[in-house]
Amino acid sequence: MRNIVYVGIVCVGASFAAISLPLACAQLPVATGGPSATTVKPRQPGGILSDELGVYRTIEGVRSEGGKVETGTLLVDTVDGKKLDKPIPLVIRGAVVVDHNLQPAVLSLPAKQRCILKGFESGEMIGVPPAVSAAAVEQGWKEAPMSSALWRWRPYFIALVVVEPKNLDLRKQ
Repeated sequence: MRNIVYVGIVCVGASFAAISLPLACAQLPVATGGPSATTVKPRQPGGILSDELGVYRTIEGVRSEGGKVETGTLLVDTVDGKKLDKPIPLVIRGAVVVDHNLQPAVLSLPAKQRCILKGFESGEMIGVPPAVSAAAVEQGWKEAPMSSALWRWRPYFIALVVVEPKNLDLRKQ
């Protein structure tokens, strides 16, 4: 029984990694420096809905339109039934469970329709890290990767359940 549970945890962890979720199932790094080495716990980045990522939440809002807004951005005005003072733009991604694994899903938010989604907040680093520019200078590279996005943490929401609109569904990619 013990081995079955362990395999299940490893499979779920691998599935999360497959869709770029920063939920770690790996060992924590260990500080070196002698016989009293301690486990170092990495600091978890926060989201914009709360300081905790991965918490099951219900969000409500309308798709953001116009301007320089990433496709699939929802203007979230309600979180877990609580109306926000000001709507928060949040990129929405979908996920479905396939053979006990979380897989990316297609989710096309409709225009001008209220959406109610259940899922969790996660995030990723976007842009080009400063280390790449430093390496390019040090190594004399003729070309260095560039990005229009600044190197930063970007939260997003993984929708697992669509409550509204009724005709909107998650489809495996």
